[in-house]
Amino acid sequence: MTGPCSPRARNWRELGFRVPEDLSAATANIVALADLPNFSSRFDRPTQTLYVTAKLMALLPDLLRAGVSPARDYRVESGIGATLNYDLIGTSVQGRQFGSGLLDLRGFSPLGVLSTTALTYAGVSASSLNSQMSVRLDSTYVYSDPESMRRYRVGDFITGALPWSRSIRMGGIQVNSDFSMRPDLITLPVPQVGGSVAVPSTVDVLVNGGHILSREIQPGPFQVQQLPVVTGAGTVQMTVTNALGQQVTTELPFYASASLLAPDLQTYSAELGSVRHNWGLISNDYGSAAGSATYRRGLTSYLTAEGHAEGSRGLFMGGLGGVFNVADLAVANLALAGSSGRRLSGGQVSAGIQRTGPLFNIGVQAIVASRRFGDVAAINGDSIAQRALTAHAGVSLGRFGSLGAAYTMIDRPIRPMASSVVGAPGLILPQQSAPLAPAFFLAAQHSRIVTASYSTQIGNFALFATGFRDLANRQDSGVFIGVTIPLGPRSSATASAQSTSGRETGQLQATQSTNTIGDWGYNVLGAVDHPNHEFAQVSYMSPWALVLAGADRNGRVTTTQVEARGAVSFADGALFASNRIDDAFAIVDTDGVKGIRVDRENRPVGTTDSSGRFLVPDLRSFDINRLSIDPLDAPIDADIPITVREVRPQDRSGIVVHFPVKSSRGVLVRLVDEAGKAVPVGSIATLKLSGAAAPVGYDGEAYIVDLQAHNEVNVEQRNGRRCTVAFDYQPQPGQLQSIGPLTCRIAAQ
Repeated sequence: MTGPCSPRARNWRELGFRVPEDLSAATANIVALADLPNFSSRFDRPTQTLYVTAKLMALLPDLLRAGVSPARDYRVESGIGATLNYDLIGTSVQGRQFGSGLLDLRGFSPLGVLSTTALTYAGVSASSLNSQMSVRLDSTYVYSDPESMRRYRVGDFITGALPWSRSIRMGGIQVNSDFSMRPDLITLPVPQVGGSVAVPSTVDVLVNGGHILSREIQPGPFQVQQLPVVTGAGTVQMTVTNALGQQVTTELPFYASASLLAPDLQTYSAELGSVRHNWGLISNDYGSAAGSATYRRGLTSYLTAEGHAEGSRGLFMGGLGGVFNVADLAVANLALAGSSGRRLSGGQVSAGIQRTGPLFNIGVQAIVASRRFGDVAAINGDSIAQRALTAHAGVSLGRFGSLGAAYTMIDRPIRPMASSVVGAPGLILPQQSAPLAPAFFLAAQHSRIVTASYSTQIGNFALFATGFRDLANRQDSGVFIGVTIPLGPRSSATASAQSTSGRETGQLQATQSTNTIGDWGYNVLGAVDHPNHEFAQVSYMSPWALVLAGADRNGRVTTTQVEARGAVSFADGALFASNRIDDAFAIVDTDGVKGIRVDRENRPVGTTDSSGRFLVPDLRSFDINRLSIDPLDAPIDADIPITVREVRPQDRSGIVVHFPVKSSRGVLVRLVDEAGKAVPVGSIATLKLSGAAAPVGYDGEAYIVDLQAHNEVNVEQRNGRRCTVAFDYQPQPGQLQSIGPLTCRIAAQ
């Protein structure tokens, strides 16, 4: 290293040397060379050269990334507009007609998303208590901050929870972290491999036999970070090959689990508001005030700590737990919780362990609560199971298929249920009722269910079989077997038979899905049952909605139904009809030029309409989406400076992606000198007004753009001679004009 040398710690780290944090902090970030451990230096004054000798432990490792590197520029875009998703159903049964619908309206801007959802019913019966009804579901304002990965909600929401706690619906304020805003972030602990080499070498890394990295490295330490792995048990194999072909191979077993957090990574959720009752039945039924908080943090690669607390009037519940990586063989969890209140004071223990591997998987989870343990959901009508146990096991038999078994046990005491009044057929009109004083009670639940399943592939045939038995009610058992045959890329047929509690049925079903615009689909079913059941439905995905129509006959009752699922959006000053938009979308704008093909991720999705716009649905929010247009579809005289855009939209929002398509106002000019000969190839023609330059090609032709009504062009030949030509221009949209020959005259001296 030559030249002056700064002694600050940051400079040494940038050069690849390891500087202890305590050393730089104690010396105000200025580090003397003599203080660096495992490091020696010699300065040659005549040549102003610093010679450094450092051991491997004094060098920072060369970081090799096999996965996606975190984005440095994480800008999220959002336009201003609104979207209405709808799912409308019209039904006719036994001479009565009625309709229903699910509506989802949201407005979006860079300041957040305001949304509301509702169920609507119409024309149920003239004798019903209310022939028209609408039930509001959720109304929420959400602001998302991708930098901090934090969301702020005001309105209706579901509280955060852990596997050993329960979520409830509330109305109020919520603040929580959300990793979905950073798709590039790896949240679970992943294995890291590394080492050191004395000579230039090549490192190759395989995960579960799949090659994921091959990189040349220089002498010194190195470390491979962010290995792309699947959850469960696996093996990382690393091979280092030097210039002589000598290889050193190491293997590292690992166990990856989404229930673990990477070290120092944390998630949280905090809520304050009122408990909501009768969701889906009553628009505004809010009860007592409540609060909740949930927190998780990765302490090490092998341990994640978690805690939860919630409270309402007369009750507080809280607990602590942890998730452990058990020697890279399995993942285990343990949690203790307790409640204190006027009527519900008790404790709960939760424990479990599971292993997922390429050949077999096994797991067990148990929750035991005292009789008087409770939470906010319990004091609002949903009692806690005093004992719950789930166990499962599965094994892969290779070409012979796979086999699985599970056991579920639940012991739940008597449960209260809010009262309701039954109105017209198919319509329930609930009454407001106090959650702690219900009119009805559900029977206690005692289940002991054993299930077993088997599936295999024989050629194109997929065979499956499932059986279950409730050990607490031995009359409740059944067996289900079937075979599925693919009929095409979107269609299949299934034949199945089942026996449940002594009742045998069989059915045949054929389906074809609708995936893209222009697809036709169907669903046909026939079942031998008591009574017999027939069903047929056709569907078509148009550019504006998914339309379905069908008939269902169950015994002697026939029901016909038509349905439309789609969306209407307002953005860029216009209305757009499309299929449902559950996430983000983009309006491609080509300055009024119609018929230009639009691609998403290099796949055609449509063409611009008469206003030069096209709505692209289903963009991935907070992730990079690649949109492009085909310049060959533009008019021949068009100038298209941008044909590809990468956008990162906010969730449930729309953005306007502008591709300027403008007339070049250009003309192909044929230039000749005063002798009538073509201006030589390689001359430069410069438009005097704008300074735009164009090369002169064969036959003295030059394409000059940005013309005005009257234009003057200066031409400089390769031998240095200069001449000038003047001409008038009148635009003719969509045509490539050609004029000339024009005489380029040498300016008078």
